[in-house]
Amino acid sequence: MAATEQRLLGIGAAAASAGVSERALRYYQQLGLLTPAACTPGGMRRYSRDDLARVARIRQLQALLGLNLDEIAVVLRNEDRLAQIRVAWHHEHTSDAERRELAAECLQLQQELRVTVQAKQRAIDDFLSDLDARTARTRDLLGQMTADPPEADVIKARPGRPRDPHLESRVFAAALRVYAEAGWSGFSFDAVARRAGVGKAPIYLRWQSKEDLLLAALSAHSASIPIRDSGNLRDDLIEYASRLLESKSSPEGWAFLRIHLEATVIPVLHARFSNEIAIPHVAGARAVLYRALERGDIPAETPVDLVLDSLYGAIVTLTVLGPPGRRAELGDDPRQYASLIVDFVLDKLPDRERV
Repeated sequence: MAATEQRLLGIGAAAASAGVSERALRYYQQLGLLTPAACTPGGMRRYSRDDLARVARIRQLQALLGLNLDEIAVVLRNEDRLAQIRVAWHHEHTSDAERRELAAECLQLQQELRVTVQAKQRAIDDFLSDLDARTARTRDLLGQMTADPPEADVIKARPGRPRDPHLESRVFAAALRVYAEAGWSGFSFDAVARRAGVGKAPIYLRWQSKEDLLLAALSAHSASIPIRDSGNLRDDLIEYASRLLESKSSPEGWAFLRIHLEATVIPVLHARFSNEIAIPHVAGARAVLYRALERGDIPAETPVDLVLDSLYGAIVTLTVLGPPGRRAELGDDPRQYASLIVDFVLDKLPDRERV
């Protein structure tokens, strides 16, 4: 017993040995990250070498991966369970069936750890990509300022290179295609510039970050699909559904599906997309239906949101789950299928008079 106690350290010595404060050790214990090896009858904590190794692991996860303490708690719980699995696996009384269950649990825990690390890696990659873009933009600006002679020394200003009137549309189309194909991890100024066939400098000068570029491209594409209000609801909805079908079936349209699928990967960007683009667009469509209600074109008890959900749902289902041949036919006559969708939805309205 005496030999064992000699190997244990009080909180002051343990903190000094681990390179942390006593307060940090107490906080780790409070969060459940660390449990002292022993405690004296008077309530004094005693720490072992294994405890110090665990503190070193906590500091490593903070410094190496930038994990917060909540994330570290998840990692440590997984690693503790993996250690238990290793012991159980090598136990002589463990059966083959039990080892299969242990191996399956081990695989699941390892995959969960990988997801945590990948999320941090993506965040770091995004930060570096944005930093590289800003660095290149600053370098280009500095080069322009140092390469040209002072304007005061120029008697007559020379005409500059004319601005490409189609640059923005080409960049937007390229941005949507790159994002649709490669997702957020493969989206960068360099990739968009290559796809658009333009230099990087104009892109760096116009958009502050790749987030701003993607949102601008999504906004421009969404703005190209307005819903008119001619006073004839059926015709307006058919026109709107046709435009949506054309859009969602195109390579650019898949970018809108991608950003919803990656909502957990880029939550801040997805929130901006929803608030700045998706919600206002749906609000415009909803307003057309409410004006139809006011005119008496549809019953007062019409569930407006359900009408829109049905319309959007049918279009997304066709473009995502429909057979390729069926989707290809839309390019020839999307209005025909749009009419079927709209008539089906409108015919299901409560007490709707057929005209």
